Amino acid sequence: MAPGNGGPAHDRVTAAGWLRHHARHRPAAIALTAWDDGEIRRRTTFGELARLVDAVARALRGLDAGPGHRVVLVLPNDETFAAVLLAAIGTGLVAVPAPGPRTMRAEAFGQRLRAVVQDCRPALVITTEAWRDTVRTALADRAPRVRIRTWEDLPALAAAVPEPGGAPDVRVNPRAPAFLQYTSGSTGSPKGVVIDHRTLRASCRQAAARYRESPADVAVTWVPLSHDMGLITGVLRPLFSGYESVLLPTERFARRPAEWLLALTACRGTLSSAPDFAYDLCARRTTDDEAAALDLRAWRIARSAGEVVRAATADRFTARFAAAGFRAESLCPSYGMAEATLTVTATTPELPPLRLAVGTEALRADRAVRAAPGTPSTTLLSSGVPLPGTRVRIGDGRQDEHRVGEIHIRGPQLFRGYWRRPLRRSRWHPTGDLGFLDGGHLFVLGRTDDVLVHRGRNFHPADIAAVCAAVPGLRPGRCAAFTVGDGTAGDLLCLVSEVTGGPGAPSPAQLAAEVRRRLAQVLDLYVAEVALLPAGGLPVTTSGKVRTAETKQRFERGDLPVLRPHTLRRTSSGHREERTT
Repeated sequence: MAPGNGGPAHDRVTAAGWLRHHARHRPAAIALTAWDDGEIRRRTTFGELARLVDAVARALRGLDAGPGHRVVLVLPNDETFAAVLLAAIGTGLVAVPAPGPRTMRAEAFGQRLRAVVQDCRPALVITTEAWRDTVRTALADRAPRVRIRTWEDLPALAAAVPEPGGAPDVRVNPRAPAFLQYTSGSTGSPKGVVIDHRTLRASCRQAAARYRESPADVAVTWVPLSHDMGLITGVLRPLFSGYESVLLPTERFARRPAEWLLALTACRGTLSSAPDFAYDLCARRTTDDEAAALDLRAWRIARSAGEVVRAATADRFTARFAAAGFRAESLCPSYGMAEATLTVTATTPELPPLRLAVGTEALRADRAVRAAPGTPSTTLLSSGVPLPGTRVRIGDGRQDEHRVGEIHIRGPQLFRGYWRRPLRRSRWHPTGDLGFLDGGHLFVLGRTDDVLVHRGRNFHPADIAAVCAAVPGLRPGRCAAFTVGDGTAGDLLCLVSEVTGGPGAPSPAQLAAEVRRRLAQVLDLYVAEVALLPAGGLPVTTSGKVRTAETKQRFERGDLPVLRPHTLRRTSSGHREERTT
């Protein structure tokens, strides 16, 4: 429970109500801090944020946006995003977070925004003056009638709609949508996950209990607020429990990963979440001078989520920053998704992840069996145990504990359904992710549709990614493996990976040969073709997950930016081998 004067904010129906609670009882406490380029730029108290939200709410009413209407947010990672989000929620509107143009390539941004707008049919799109033309261009052909307003427009609109005494909540049904969280689209077109007020409150309550959150905490995030991880951990959970949140521009982390750690140091951050690749980037790209300036002793919960957690990444990060005071037990894997309002299972320093060395051969047969000494194995970290009130099962629940299968979940934090689609009827939700249970802990292996079946054997993406991550010159977490052909045993196995580049980097031919050698040695997996791309060449979701299906389609069309073209020819023995042109 969140302590504080006047009782907890938990009994308030909406997130806007949580804000007013803190503004009434702790108006001078810091709610949001904007960090950029190595320093604090602005600090906003709960009292200031509440006044800002009231002004935005009046502006929205002046634009004739009423309860139930959708409002798309294309805003930066700062207090402007939080203010429009909370104003929309407090006036009964349905907020729709969308990525900003700085977080993705221009073509991908346009496609994404058009897909979201066409699905949710909003009354408004709120952006900034700097992004107005980009947003208008993206929507010109497909949604020309959507009203676009900027953050800079809102003060004048608010002034025209005076409302003494602030802007109280409209009467809100707890089962009414609070916001739509569009999925990253790793398996197809993005779908709007409907999160209602009751579900959001349940999710925040679960996390507060599991992580022992309180007003003494400080969250730090660079993850886009348009993504469920950034939105929940960067705005909504801090608001629920009444602690400060430090927000970084996503593009700043992309240019300099150590910026995240510097913000944690300067602001004494205690809670922060990021995908596995972010921890790996920090361990590899933080310079000795940057590391010497860090003090991570306050960081008690470093959540790793959003993609498969690799044991090698956890070990590398812990070793790299031990001198800065980072503790191994602070790295806490968890598992979740937008449909679960972020979190399903979690670990904590008091409930650490399990580490298992499972037999490689057994894993190919969808069995997670501890490896015998001296036999090929894969080391896995668990993503913890279910949050209070949540249950997890594999398949229909009748399989034994070590059988690999699709993860199914149920709990109070589960979504109602997808926007403009039938409501979810079953209490159990099939996640589309593969995993197994051991001792009550969930181990996640990847997506069900990404499992590679080659010559009658199953290969899990996490295993292939782990081997590739250990090859110097390849970007960790940026590879995709698939087969091409007609579905027969003669299909060709292909691997596409980004490279790190830079002076002294191996040539594409050397990297391709090393990838083949290691995959054959470690997994007994023989690759017919290796295509290497520059950094940023792989299609990925907004959260950084590789789009395997799209990668395969583009590979077959020949429109991936391959560093050196690769062709295949048959040898006299009938096998295929690679040559470069």
